[in-house]
Amino acid sequence: MKKLLIITDVDASFIDENYEYTEALEAVQQLAQLDFPLVFNSSKTLIECADLAKELQLTTPRIAENGGIISVPHDSELSGLCKPSSTEAWEPQQQSMTLVTGLSGEFILNEAHQARDQHGYAFEGFSDWSCEELSKITGLTHDAAKSAKQRHVSEPILWNDTSERWVDFQSQMQAKGIRTLRGGQFIHLMGPSDKSCGLRVVRRLYKKKYPHEDWITVAIGDSANDKSMLESADIGILIPHADGPQIKVSGDHVIHAKYPSSRGWNDAMLHLLSTL
Repeated sequence: MKKLLIITDVDASFIDENYEYTEALEAVQQLAQLDFPLVFNSSKTLIECADLAKELQLTTPRIAENGGIISVPHDSELSGLCKPSSTEAWEPQQQSMTLVTGLSGEFILNEAHQARDQHGYAFEGFSDWSCEELSKITGLTHDAAKSAKQRHVSEPILWNDTSERWVDFQSQMQAKGIRTLRGGQFIHLMGPSDKSCGLRVVRRLYKKKYPHEDWITVAIGDSANDKSMLESADIGILIPHADGPQIKVSGDHVIHAKYPSSRGWNDAMLHLLSTL
């Protein structure tokens, strides 16, 4: 039997607009019964991804901040493979092994804020807001907003300036090696990594751990920042938006879910599992 490796976006894919995933639980339970790994690949922080994984009793890797940082818990079956090498600088943390593939958040903030100070660009980001302010903007609880602010390799912003000045700001960031990536609600300032980078690292770990398995990588997402991993997977599941434009993903390997967020996630996953 083929072995599926599920790598999924979180917001508006696995969870709905109320930050609930109840409608996805039937498929999650089937994945657990089949021993198919479920990995979160999100613009969220490591602590947010870890909290969600713990709720579901998952010890699988967590890919956070759009692929810029990857964490493998010490109690994961893969942790023994996460050793520092000439190509991957895994570092031991209290509860996990961590690999940073992006630029440091400090560097990104310094460059973005310096450009804002010099040119008067109108934008605000997570580092500018208190937990209370972020909670009002996103709908997160106070504790969840606190976790969302604990970023290592990216800065989500809201752009409140003109499109012409956005082009100028974007060019200045690119000159410093900083990418600007549109997510569901925010524009993310980040390094050269993307979600496909995290997918490749995790896929390589599972193939190394279980080299005789017939691994099929399934990526699930809904937004522009998911496009790279959807196109890099063996199977991509594109979750539609309840309203607004849909992203376009190239390739015959893409499945279009019928419904938005966790309902569509569950329906598409159950259908895929039924075809194995």
